[in-house]
Amino acid sequence: MSPFTESSLALYFAVFVGPFIQEDGAVFIAASLFSQNPERYPLMFLIILIGLILSDIWKYWIGWLALKNAKVYSVINKDKITKLKEKVQEHTLMTLFLARFLPLTRVPIYIACGLFHIPYGKFCIIIAFTATMYSTIVFTLVYFLESFLGEDLKWILLITGLTISLIIIGTQLTKKYLSARS
Repeated sequence: MSPFTESSLALYFAVFVGPFIQEDGAVFIAASLFSQNPERYPLMFLIILIGLILSDIWKYWIGWLALKNAKVYSVINKDKITKLKEKVQEHTLMTLFLARFLPLTRVPIYIACGLFHIPYGKFCIIIAFTATMYSTIVFTLVYFLESFLGEDLKWILLITGLTISLIIIGTQLTKKYLSARS
């Protein structure tokens, strides 16, 4: 049976686009889908990994473009921000590693990397490294949990992934709503 049926192409596309909507939920859902079809593991892993990397590296350019704004540029040149910039430049690997594993820190840190002129090649390599580590950990965890929980794991992971996505999206929407009211 070919892994490229019409329905599987839609599934692969959804897995690829998932990280652009909500990263953590997308990776858990992809891992759950993998557990249902282990023969698709290499392709499912590769697709979620590419989606994860691409959904992260474009955020760098938001920070880079923000520097074109005089107001943003003036804020970046303040003492506190300059010290932070130096720390991020000095500890880029650790900063991006922590951002990968601390929910709600990725976007601001990835944008900050653009603001702070972290070399783009270095940024992309570290993003690819941390995304590979994160995906490997999640897929491995799902694999071992399935051996203990069996069929129940599929539903647990699917519900967990969707719940994580809804909580994070709901939190972000609530913050936007509350800040708009202020």
